[in-house]
Amino acid sequence: MSDGSLFSMETIPTEARHQGRLWVADLLDLTGAALVGWGAVRAAEQASTAGALGLAGALAWFTLSAVGGLTGRTPGRHFLGLLMERGDGRAPGLGTGLLRGLTAPVDLLLQGVLQRRPLDARLGVHARPLSGGVRGWLRGLLPQLVGVAVLAGAVWSIATPTRQEMLQYLDSTLTGWHCCHGTREVTWQCRTSLSRAVRNAKGGDAEVEKLLRAECPVAAARLAP
Repeated sequence: MSDGSLFSMETIPTEARHQGRLWVADLLDLTGAALVGWGAVRAAEQASTAGALGLAGALAWFTLSAVGGLTGRTPGRHFLGLLMERGDGRAPGLGTGLLRGLTAPVDLLLQGVLQRRPLDARLGVHARPLSGGVRGWLRGLLPQLVGVAVLAGAVWSIATPTRQEMLQYLDSTLTGWHCCHGTREVTWQCRTSLSRAVRNAKGGDAEVEKLLRAECPVAAARLAP
């Protein structure tokens, strides 16, 4: 009996290749979109309600999905060395990208159970490695850095106080009083609140400037006479 009759080679379907890395890439993109949405809500000085966060996160996610449909690329896919395409090698397209915005979160859950991505298969798209090795990866890096910059800005908005948070901290809390008078070690909240307050005051925010000159000597010292 020949070796060929003892063993059979099962061909892995195209859509099943690289699905582990694609799962991680989709999770990174989805997490990034949620952070961008959260950062946008805070940058707009809006209350971080569940509705506002959900809407902003969804807008960020579908924008990313549209870009991924038109180009086949997203920051998450690129950093995992993947590209999304149709069976004929073309980018999925805008419509398919937006549809995948609906189906990809479901596929994330289904893949953990079924070990495959049935909705990607239904859409006729799959992931493949970026061509050109490291050089090809570096050539495609620059456009993805735009997304990274947006994400970094969102994280900064999340980590720094809004105008309302800054006013409440400096004007209404004991730790804010110590921050304004320099009587305790400077914390991250103190440093960022003072920086935000001084920036607003120099930008023409009369309410903040009045508060600083009357109640916050540390910040007032940074303002022009």
